[in-house]
Amino acid sequence: MKKLPLHEVHQSLGASFEDSSGWTVPRDYGDKLSEYESVRNNVGIIDLSSRGKLRLSGKDHLKFLQGMLSNDVMKLQEGKGMYATILTVKGRMISDMKVYKQTESVFLDLEPELNHKVSELLTKFRLSYKANIEDVTDTVGLISLQGPNSKKLLEKLLDEKISEMQEYDSFKSDFQGSEITVVLLNRTGEEGFDLYIDNESLRPLWTELINKGEELNIKPVGYDAFNTLRIEAGIPSYNVDMDENNIPIEAGLWTALDFEKGCYVGQEVVARIKWRGHVNWHLVAFKCDGDKIPNPGDEIFNDDKKVGRVTSSTYSPKLKQPICLGYVRRELKDSGTMLSIKRSESSDIQAEIAKVPLYEGSFKLEQNSATS
Repeated sequence: MKKLPLHEVHQSLGASFEDSSGWTVPRDYGDKLSEYESVRNNVGIIDLSSRGKLRLSGKDHLKFLQGMLSNDVMKLQEGKGMYATILTVKGRMISDMKVYKQTESVFLDLEPELNHKVSELLTKFRLSYKANIEDVTDTVGLISLQGPNSKKLLEKLLDEKISEMQEYDSFKSDFQGSEITVVLLNRTGEEGFDLYIDNESLRPLWTELINKGEELNIKPVGYDAFNTLRIEAGIPSYNVDMDENNIPIEAGLWTALDFEKGCYVGQEVVARIKWRGHVNWHLVAFKCDGDKIPNPGDEIFNDDKKVGRVTSSTYSPKLKQPICLGYVRRELKDSGTMLSIKRSESSDIQAEIAKVPLYEGSFKLEQNSATS
């Protein structure tokens, strides 16, 4: 397992660790509820340096990506970004990603370890395109600030006023002589910012954020609390709620798709579904009765008929009940539908399909979320 560049820092903060997608990451810092509340009420700091990071450059890099990704990267201006997927010829998801246009390059943010798969695929299809594909996962770190006070903290860090931004907008600034890239991004349902910086400057950045965030009640947030926050926000995670068996429309990833652009790998399948057909499965959110939390993989039933499965689950401190994400048949996807979740080791759980987000935080912009 790889260790995060700040592994020793997390150890000094009393973190408990878990293995996740090839990395050893902080599960919690001893008080999951306090970590959760810091994001919902103040500001939390999350080390997401394990996420995959690719940088594409060269004369043809935009033209090349345009034929590979499901969204229209050619329309991006510097400092703008978007959500996208890369698909198989049958329209199945190889990966989702955040795409950021920089001065002479494009930066891709991916789930941990997907950098290898996506980099190999892009290299395979590059052919005669003049495009450089650089994997910077192990040299560029990522710290995410999440919570209603995240903007205040960022302004204190950079000592400058931050103008209004749209989701995926980015800008570059200076931190102690190092370049830092700041992106407005919803990862938890709260206003949040991703901060990318070279690994050499990661520890000073973390320390400065903790110091300047003290009066804002900042807390480091582990992956357990982070997972609860994203499920409440209805944000699906690749390799958890979707994978190569899924078409983006099944997971409700409409903002990752552009139906006006030209051809890209998998485009014909996605366009045919949009204009002439439908998908049989939809990712939805559930509010569950009782105090038992469903397990990923638990089957969902309508009377005695199996109609789906659970993909993510947690206990929601805000809703004070178990919640989950899962796939159901299209005829049952509407909010208010009551279904039962069968747990292998205990009695069934009654669950109601709910609108997304399950809890609405401070982030009010258009979301990439599970459809309700």
